Amino acid sequence: MVKIYTKLFIAVLALSPTFAFAQAGNVGINTANPGSTMDINGSLAANYNAVNTNSYNLNSSDFHVSYNGSSNAVFNLPSAVSGAGNYRGRIYRIKNNTNFSITVNSASPETINGNPNVLVPANQSVELINTGLTGASSTWEILSKGSSSTGDYIIVKPNAIQTVSTGSDVTFGSVIATNNITYNAGIFNLKAGKTYVLRCQLHATEFSLAGGFFVYEWVDASNNSVLPSSTTGVVDAINNYPATSIGGQPEAYAIYRPTVDTSVKVRLGGAGTAQLNPQIGFMTVTELAGGNGNGGTTIINNNITASNGLTLSGTDVKLGGTLSQATDIALAGNNLSINGTGKVLMGTNTVPTGASNAKVIIDNGTTNGALQIKDGTQQLGYVLTSDANGLATWSSTVTTAFANNWTPYIGTLINPYTGGTGAAGLNTGVQVTIPAKGWYFFRCGVAINSDCNDYFFYINGIGDVWRSYCGSNTAAFMFPRDQNRVLYFATPGTYTVLAGKTNGVVPASFNAGNPSFYLDFVKFQN
Repeated sequence: MVKIYTKLFIAVLALSPTFAFAQAGNVGINTANPGSTMDINGSLAANYNAVNTNSYNLNSSDFHVSYNGSSNAVFNLPSAVSGAGNYRGRIYRIKNNTNFSITVNSASPETINGNPNVLVPANQSVELINTGLTGASSTWEILSKGSSSTGDYIIVKPNAIQTVSTGSDVTFGSVIATNNITYNAGIFNLKAGKTYVLRCQLHATEFSLAGGFFVYEWVDASNNSVLPSSTTGVVDAINNYPATSIGGQPEAYAIYRPTVDTSVKVRLGGAGTAQLNPQIGFMTVTELAGGNGNGGTTIINNNITASNGLTLSGTDVKLGGTLSQATDIALAGNNLSINGTGKVLMGTNTVPTGASNAKVIIDNGTTNGALQIKDGTQQLGYVLTSDANGLATWSSTVTTAFANNWTPYIGTLINPYTGGTGAAGLNTGVQVTIPAKGWYFFRCGVAINSDCNDYFFYINGIGDVWRSYCGSNTAAFMFPRDQNRVLYFATPGTYTVLAGKTNGVVPASFNAGNPSFYLDFVKFQN
């Protein structure tokens, strides 16, 4: 029987002029050609739920929930479901019709746009959609968040005589108008991050002391500390004590931006007692330009990203990211400028003549000492020099005290010319230690008594340090005995001194002169 009724129902739907089934699988209501999976040519209704309780758990039957309670409320979203029955695509609309706030909590560890909750201020709304994700991911996204068309405000005036003394709080009881600011018995509740203008005017009579007076200021309601920007208002008895006429006074005024939610009030000091006038005076709190400089409208964009030098952490956007595009940055006073072409200018923001290709420009005016580089190699009189890769270090350019700065060889000289054939690469037992790259002046002398032959000392890859030439066919001391050389060393280190000769003549004597063999050197230029 059930099968018969089911078939009959489907047949009725197929014949009904209000339903249409397209071949692509679309369903249309009041349209014969549905263009979407569900195409409704007419109105749409979803569940409307009005609640007064200040604690409410959203459930599967909710769509639009309006809050009409008398205190701050907490709404709890359902926990995510993995697999069958997943809430992906479920939408909740929450409207706050009160002067209180609603905190919408996700089920821990789930989040709403990365945060554990979202606040719906007085007379505002929020629309959420489920992403289908579970765990610590953003299970819910904010589709939209409405705002009031004006900034927060409240105006309060007296409604009865209030007798005051030192330490009294002003407790005017008649709220004339309010938007998104809660007030109770003299206490105003302000939100973090908004900027408020606070004003209070008081008038008093019936002073208990001749010439009596009272002062009053805006204070933090939690500890009675005066707000940093509060001025001091004064009410006094003038000279007509104990008359009942109104005393003169200015105003207590403050501009205040709390960093956390804060309660404030007006507190009196003075001497004796007095009575606040029940008809004249007021207290007002007004959000300054909506607290964010946009004329009183709070705009929330939940797809904010930070780039090009900014980083985003929750709702905090700060400097510290990578400049990802050509960007000009100029500091006041021309202290530092970085422009989009990659130039860094210090002391100026104008590229000077001749510096079109320069990347770093320092303009210190007429003051000495525009550049300081310390890397441990700096010394008095040194200059900045570069290696083959452009790496700069401080180094000396010239050594002029030759007579006092000669460096001798190391090792013990041995006779390298004992062989009966000509050769190079002969061992001398001598080395030189070069402390730094640069040009070096070498001097060397050795006495060799021999028939005609060429003898030489050299450093492989660098050059000769001493060389003699055959000048006679009879035994004689080779000449010139004392010689000088200029050699360049690209790399510091210890270098071996080698020897060579051009034929097999063995000298009759080696290093038999006076003075004996010497070899020393000094650096004179980088």
